[in-house]
Amino acid sequence: MDIQWFPGHMLKTQRLIQENLGKVDVFFEVVDSRAPLATSNPLLEKLIQGKPRVVLLNKIDLCDSHILALWRQWWDARPETLSVPISCKERKNLPALRHAAENACRHKKWFGLRRVRAMIVGVPNVGKSTLINSLSGGHKASTAPKPGHTKGLQRINTEAFDLVDTPGILWHKFEDPEVGIRLALLGSIKDEILSSLDLAAQLYRFLARDYPKAAERHFGAVVEGADPWVYLEAWGRQHGMLKHGGEVDEERLAQTLLAQFRTGKLGRFSLERPPVSNMISSLGSSTPDSFKDVTVSVAPQG
Repeated sequence: MDIQWFPGHMLKTQRLIQENLGKVDVFFEVVDSRAPLATSNPLLEKLIQGKPRVVLLNKIDLCDSHILALWRQWWDARPETLSVPISCKERKNLPALRHAAENACRHKKWFGLRRVRAMIVGVPNVGKSTLINSLSGGHKASTAPKPGHTKGLQRINTEAFDLVDTPGILWHKFEDPEVGIRLALLGSIKDEILSSLDLAAQLYRFLARDYPKAAERHFGAVVEGADPWVYLEAWGRQHGMLKHGGEVDEERLAQTLLAQFRTGKLGRFSLERPPVSNMISSLGSSTPDSFKDVTVSVAPQG
């Protein structure tokens, strides 16, 4: 399942970031805490040219909290980078943004003489505009649960910062097909260009592999290598998703399943774990030898 999506306005956003670089003190990169690496644009490090970056791990109300702790260690080990877990929807931990930005800029000569100027960046549909509205206490930025909603730069003054919101930007080509699938599952790629049936099958495979107890709870017994639609159709019948004649409405089923995953109604899941080599280096010399020979393993929720 090869997924690629790069509309023209994203190239324009890259240029806008470069043109406004001199007016920005710190970057707030919003990522989805369920897939922090897949939702982090690899072009960003080059675009921001070494300026401080605060990675905002958004939607912590939807992710696996055990894996979130590992991601925080991974991000904080990177140069010029701080991580802050937040939930824009539930307004959790938002005051920590101010402290993180001040810590990132405290060594600058201008610090304390003027307000911090921050630019919010991220891939589509990770919650950038919702964050703006949460910080400003109003509806300064238009929001929608679909990618590509914000089209141009939006400047907003808040109590703590001067903020610039940017449209979501992806990169030209996903070298790893799994990245495209994770972005699609999270709704960062337009559903119109995808097969929702294929995506629902991918979601089932992910749950059966990484969260078998949750998969069994939702879909019944989990058999490795089985056709996902055997279980998905049973789930659809159980929830009354039938056409006239008694056939399962597969499109409705797929759309409902994806929506329930994206909103957390299925449970709290994380789509990826931190790369092992980076985890080992961040843990330093205290890393036990047994850990160095295996992949990151945590007790999943659900």
